[in-house]
Amino acid sequence: MIKGIIFDKDGTLLDFDAMWYPVADRTAEDILKTLGADVPKEKILSALGVHDGSVSINGVLCWGTYGEMAVEIQKALAENGFEASLGDVEKAAVESFHKNIMKGEIRPSCSNISEFLKGLRDRGIKLAVVTTDDPYATGKSLDALGITEHFDRIYTADGIRPPKPDPHCIYEFCDDEGLKPEELLMVGDTLTDMNFAKNGGIKAIGVAKNETNKNILLTMTDKVVEDISKIGI
Repeated sequence: MIKGIIFDKDGTLLDFDAMWYPVADRTAEDILKTLGADVPKEKILSALGVHDGSVSINGVLCWGTYGEMAVEIQKALAENGFEASLGDVEKAAVESFHKNIMKGEIRPSCSNISEFLKGLRDRGIKLAVVTTDDPYATGKSLDALGITEHFDRIYTADGIRPPKPDPHCIYEFCDDEGLKPEELLMVGDTLTDMNFAKNGGIKAIGVAKNETNKNILLTMTDKVVEDISKIGI
């Protein structure tokens, strides 16, 4: 019996492309300006996994922390003749993402998201968010969606907890709420989410709106739904 559900944030609770493509586009410009790098913006976007206005679920923008994004951005800069320290790149990335975080459209992944989450809570199911985003962006997004109150626990990339796919937050959620791994379900839209669930010994359901992403997720889970309201719990 499922007694607790862990949700990823971006691409699961909110529409990823609507939120993060505009943010990434402006952020790439600002990073280059801050660093003084004469590199095409498209090289930075490509390093993040952004191509032709859409974001790949295998791209670091979709699954990575700001530190992991900085590594890929630094590589792209070096490949295009500009050298910068990883510390400078990460600082520019964090500042730029925070500056542009509200440029994206925070659109819920399904029309009835608040009612759906409330219904789960009313049934006694404990709810958590585990995201590789930082506390600032996470708070902005969940508050804008009007769903913060529905979660018992919110675990972010705070520089203390190891990020997904390390299963630390699964065990912490179990300890915090008196749950067992076999009573938990992970709902997410990336292979990192699926590996997170696997590493923690919990069940997983994938979320994908197109066939390409659905087929990618089906390599790691038996069930993929179009949005979270269809998980059937």
